[in-house]
Amino acid sequence: MIAQLYRKALPSSFRDKIYQLFLSKILFFVRNFDAHFKGTLYYLFGWMMPKTSLAKAYAFIGKHGITSYPGEYSLKYKSIPIEVFIDDANGLPYVLHNGHKLYFPKKYSKEKVSINYRTLIIEQDIEAAHRYVVSYDELKNRTLFDIGSAEGIFSLDTIEYVDHVYLFECEEYWIDALKATFAPWIHKVTIIRKYVGDTNNDNFVTIDELMKDKSIDNLFLKMDIEGAEQFALRGAMNVLKNGKNIQLAVCVYHRDEDPSVISSTLQNIGYKTEFTNGYIYWGRRLSKAVVRCIK
Repeated sequence: MIAQLYRKALPSSFRDKIYQLFLSKILFFVRNFDAHFKGTLYYLFGWMMPKTSLAKAYAFIGKHGITSYPGEYSLKYKSIPIEVFIDDANGLPYVLHNGHKLYFPKKYSKEKVSINYRTLIIEQDIEAAHRYVVSYDELKNRTLFDIGSAEGIFSLDTIEYVDHVYLFECEEYWIDALKATFAPWIHKVTIIRKYVGDTNNDNFVTIDELMKDKSIDNLFLKMDIEGAEQFALRGAMNVLKNGKNIQLAVCVYHRDEDPSVISSTLQNIGYKTEFTNGYIYWGRRLSKAVVRCIK
């Protein structure tokens, strides 16, 4: 009732200004109150509590506020200047990443590119919970499956190491950016515009189906697909069970049960698993971020 009166009494433009000025901050605080409360307790009284990585993550939130990356490593990226360019040939924005052009969708503003890129380099810091590998040397002479590639930064970081890359991306606005980023390596990059799952049709493909006539040895599977990781693994069981020298980095923070279900699924078929250090704050909770697996 109050919400209905509020919407009727005030024009939408005025409501938007109220939301931007302070209502969004209030709602954010309320929605994340549990993390704020625990973070404050751990920050103020941490000397009384067990010295665990979870405690450190909460204490970081208590000191610095809510962040997806509650670790000291993230602070060094706050002041790094990020220059965004526009490619005259294709109109796409890009940044220079380790000497290579990393492109973004044409609809992205320079500010959005800067924010997005800063998040990406925080995620792949060597100390970050979201880091896929300890060393990029792990990708040498492998075929990489970048499942949920988006801008493809992980593939770009490893492109000189791998034999071939399959980029799985269905969002149309990423395709031109991916083609531009990987144009220098077109001979070793394949873009697959399907979702990876446990069925095969016009929109989905399984890893088993994709690899049925190819070598299934020396693969690296990186999965970051918004909670669909369990389905993708089910569709890769033949490859995972029978392939040699296979390594995985699977995101496990999208759903509550993913850390235990995904790690046990892979352990049951002979893989050694370990979670990355630290935590990520996602879905109003702290969670393990990535499980690394090798057979």
